[in-house]
Amino acid sequence: MASVKIPEQKVILCGEYGVGKSSLFRRFATNTFVTATDRKSTLGLDHYEKIYKAGSGPNKEVKLQLWDTGGMERVASITSSYYKFAEGAILVFSLDNPDTFNILSQHLLDIVTYAENSKIFLCGNKYDLKSQIQVTDADMENF
Repeated sequence: MASVKIPEQKVILCGEYGVGKSSLFRRFATNTFVTATDRKSTLGLDHYEKIYKAGSGPNKEVKLQLWDTGGMERVASITSSYYKFAEGAILVFSLDNPDTFNILSQHLLDIVTYAENSKIFLCGNKYDLKSQIQVTDADMENF
């Protein structure tokens, strides 16, 4: 009996340095959270794969690959190979820093240029800093 290959979906994290892309990545990979005081900068491209059930019945699984820039956007431009074959892109910004939201259009341009068929999601991060939130729901809807 031949085994069925599990389909793979590449999803990339895009956004400015410090918005929490690696925190989202860590939550996906290990289901852990690191507080701001314990956080360390990461450097280097990383990815993690996880298999999910995608419905009922046999052969209803999907392998989700999440890719993180690991702080590379701070020291070098992200190359087109990062975007290649991405079927999804998560635009991450920090709710407490409107500058990280305002620059998303540049990241969006990179996505539509290098991963033109990917589905795009918007992710406002750092919601736990409720008293410091500066990006409004209206801002996100207008984006």
